[in-house]
Amino acid sequence: MGTLYLMCGTPFSGKTTLAKQIAARMGYHYISLDDLMRERGFDLSQTQPVEEWEKTHHICFQLLHTLMQEDTNIVLDDTNFLKWLRERFRAVALEHKYQVRTIHLAIPVTELERRRQQALATGERNYLDDEAFYNVIHHFEVPDQAEDPIIFDMTSELSKWLDTHFPMTSPLA
Repeated sequence: MGTLYLMCGTPFSGKTTLAKQIAARMGYHYISLDDLMRERGFDLSQTQPVEEWEKTHHICFQLLHTLMQEDTNIVLDDTNFLKWLRERFRAVALEHKYQVRTIHLAIPVTELERRRQQALATGERNYLDDEAFYNVIHHFEVPDQAEDPIIFDMTSELSKWLDTHFPMTSPLA
């Protein structure tokens, strides 16, 4: 049985960095909703219409169906800040008898704001305006116990957190 890992966190929480590290470390397939939007020609430094995000979600669902037929583990990189969004991905996983694990990046707002300002200063990633950024912050639905989240909250060093939750198996001697 495969596992779908749903990244869940606000903008600037480090979802993409962590998702890519997990995927590379474990040999899992990586899917990014932002990348799918960019492939469709959208500039993510600008707020995009909900309808376009919905089209991208449907592209993602199709991709998930295809990958899940191969029984591969998947890391899905998106904010997944609303429970109903996470539930849609769970429904696809259930169809394929996949386990779902939610990885919640619980980063303090002061740190998110610092990272957001750093992105603006360096231009190294997309910057979100106040409306888009604070909309997610204010409407974020924290995964509950029923979702059994794996939480990264910066209280432990990232490498130690990865070793705990995604230990690398050593080859048999």
